[in-house]
Amino acid sequence: MNPAPSRGLTAALIVTLVLAVAPLGFAVQYARSYFRDRAGKSIEGQQLAMRGVPWFKPEYLNVVRRLKQALPPDAGILIEPNALLDANPGGRTRWFLYLSNDLYPHRVYVHGPKLASGTLVEYPEWIRLNLDELDTDGSGLADLGAILNREDAERAATLALRERGVDWKLSFPISTRFRVKDLALSHWQVEGDSAGWVRVDLDVFLKSGEVRVQ
Repeated sequence: MNPAPSRGLTAALIVTLVLAVAPLGFAVQYARSYFRDRAGKSIEGQQLAMRGVPWFKPEYLNVVRRLKQALPPDAGILIEPNALLDANPGGRTRWFLYLSNDLYPHRVYVHGPKLASGTLVEYPEWIRLNLDELDTDGSGLADLGAILNREDAERAATLALRERGVDWKLSFPISTRFRVKDLALSHWQVEGDSAGWVRVDLDVFLKSGEVRVQ
């Protein structure tokens, strides 16, 4: 008479069976999705079918295409946040990563690239660097010591951009949603002894490449 299997062995067999069947179920579901939405379509058509992926959203793809057409081929572009709209910013709010990839071969820069491309533990530090230390949201809220540190940081950041020939700036709010109306485009302009970022009419620029100041 064979002894009955122990409860531990039975549980292990059940877990093993589930782990063996689950990948097959995923493969079947993926294949069904592929043949329903993507098979036989162009890359662009496949992207439009993957609406849950942030960097494949039609609005995002459209503005990237138009920016690449309108910007000078040798343009250097600074990408920075100008507001925090998401209370719990995660990976899907890092639009600068998608933009830096999709705007290639244009050169794309961010402040604090090590923090920007780091882990989700470092990402909040990148947000703080931009919004608090560099005041990219224009709030100006800081104590005297922070203001002095900010002035030094801003001078160093501006010098680094000038050395690299970065004449364009694309600002966006930190949010899981990508909306063209939230984007702000600026151009570095020099007039006499003064120089600085000047806001450009984005709609006009995307249509004609004309730098019209707002």
